[in-house]
Amino acid sequence: MTTMKNKPISFNLDNPGERYLFEHVKDIKNFSGYAKSLIAKDLKYKRDVIKVEVGNK
Repeated sequence: MTTMKNKPISFNLDNPGERYLFEHVKDIKNFSGYAKSLIAKDLKYKRDVIKVEVGNK
């Protein structure tokens, strides 16, 4: 049995910055996959930054 969890995201369209973000993603068919790929890139970046910081000490 697969266990799934949802993490909805809201965009305040009265806020110009959030409206800009919404306009960027509104036509993406697999928004869940897109969000997961951004999270994965963020984790890789943070992991790489930690390696650099540890390596510089």
